Amino acid sequence: MPTLSDLLDNPEKAKAVPRDLIPKLRGELARLDTILLCRLVARDAELPPCRPEEDRLLTLSEAAARLNLSSDALYRNDYPFVVKIGKRRRFSEKGIERFIRSRAGM
Repeated sequence: MPTLSDLLDNPEKAKAVPRDLIPKLRGELARLDTILLCRLVARDAELPPCRPEEDRLLTLSEAAARLNLSSDALYRNDYPFVVKIGKRRRFSEKGIERFIRSRAGM
């Protein structure tokens, strides 16, 4: 399995990346982008380092269990924590946590 570093060194290897590995690699890219952006906009050298929250993409069944919803109800509605990957959907764990907090009035 090629790593993100392998793919940056040789983008042609991307053709051989298994489809189920692509969301993980895209998440690593997004995390790196956030870290670099924080570094770019930081004005004060004494600011604590910007650390993006770790997030995990949940499957439909994992997200439905977390929200106590049926898979069908979760899939049919367009919630703010949905991450569309081609025709597939995944669900941001941190987004679900924020959604639950907002509904609980926290």
